[in-house]
Amino acid sequence: MNFRYPIFLDLKGKRCLVTGEGSEIPAKIRGLITAAANVVYVNPRAAAEIEELAARGEIRWERRDFQVRDLDSCFLVITDRADNSDVFRLAEEHGVLCNAVDDPEHCRFSFGSVHRQGDLTIAISTNGWAPAMAVRLRERLQREIGPEYAVFVELLKEARGEIAGRISDFTARRQLWYKIVDSDVLSMLRAGQQEAAAKKIRDLIDEAGR
Repeated sequence: MNFRYPIFLDLKGKRCLVTGEGSEIPAKIRGLITAAANVVYVNPRAAAEIEELAARGEIRWERRDFQVRDLDSCFLVITDRADNSDVFRLAEEHGVLCNAVDDPEHCRFSFGSVHRQGDLTIAISTNGWAPAMAVRLRERLQREIGPEYAVFVELLKEARGEIAGRISDFTARRQLWYKIVDSDVLSMLRAGQQEAAAKKIRDLIDEAGR
């Protein structure tokens, strides 16, 4: 295993195939839906949750066994079958990224243990060797990085255009970003003072723009 290259993917509209029926398959499908992927589930049977997703039109369910043509125009495939070797081999031949659940020898990528707060995403990997450690680290981050970070990112997103427009010098712009992030804005947000936090960011921008 060598899952050492961290990456975040934009899957919007990408055809993503899921096959097999292990216990983690519903969660994998939910994750793809959240990422706005075009999800196709190929398997003769489906868990109740997957049936509901198909009935609501959130995924397409092909009630049959996997076939090689399912990989056509596919961006990635997630498989959880008794034997994932054929799916992996065919995915490699088609240039399709493959993840076989709990079967690292048949994976081209792995899933980290993920903590999310809004647009803030933190993924932890131990290269597949110690997933329990990754889970414990994620749980620690969940306690330390709360919803105030999601609000902070949203405020920064709103400020990004103004900062780019008013501060043309790259070095000055970078210094401003760090000044904002290192300020007491997070403390204000933890205390529920969102308006004060937004004003603090505006004041720092005004100060840098003079």
